[in-house]
Amino acid sequence: MSQIVKLKNLSIPQQVLVPMKTNTTLDSFISDRGGLLPSCIYVIVGGAGSGKTSWSIDTLCKLQTNNPTKKFLYISGEQDEIDNYELSEKLPGLKDLNTLYLAGCENPKEVITEVFNQGWDTVLIDSLEIIAKRIESTSSLNIKQSYKWVMDLMFKHKKGGNPNNIYTSFLVIQQATKSGTFKGDSSIEFATTGMLYVINDEAETNRYVIFSKICIA
Repeated sequence: MSQIVKLKNLSIPQQVLVPMKTNTTLDSFISDRGGLLPSCIYVIVGGAGSGKTSWSIDTLCKLQTNNPTKKFLYISGEQDEIDNYELSEKLPGLKDLNTLYLAGCENPKEVITEVFNQGWDTVLIDSLEIIAKRIESTSSLNIKQSYKWVMDLMFKHKKGGNPNNIYTSFLVIQQATKSGTFKGDSSIEFATTGMLYVINDEAETNRYVIFSKICIA
């Protein structure tokens, strides 16, 4: 149940104001403090072939390189180790990322819960739709309940709900519809920090990112 509070009465640690930098132009766009802040959830949207997965992995690799004391995790809901080994030829940093592969996993709910409890500074989820479908197919939850389960778990860890009290940030990949908007309930947009749309130009020679609904701290 929601309660009326005053911020001055809450014990919010100063660590949530310390950004994790990529040392790219992304830092100046994603927050006024210059980098990805802890306790944020960004949904990364793009159509098939837009490069959203490559861009997201590359961003996570840059975060890991520039923040060596932090912990970073990549969750692959669809690609297996062989698929990603091929991708790592283009993105060498992928070889050094802690990665959880869910292809063929019979109990993704339990596995994800256990892994999240290890405490991570940033988690890249690829993708929200695929992981929700894996949970639906291996549990008693329907697809809407599966989406909610994943979102609720992210919000728990976003607020430091793990044994190490780490305020996790999430980069969450989601497929775009034919009209170019993200797939899923509108509550996903309202409940997250911001949306990043990865787009290729008509000639597909350049890729750019559009921010939608961004909270600048």
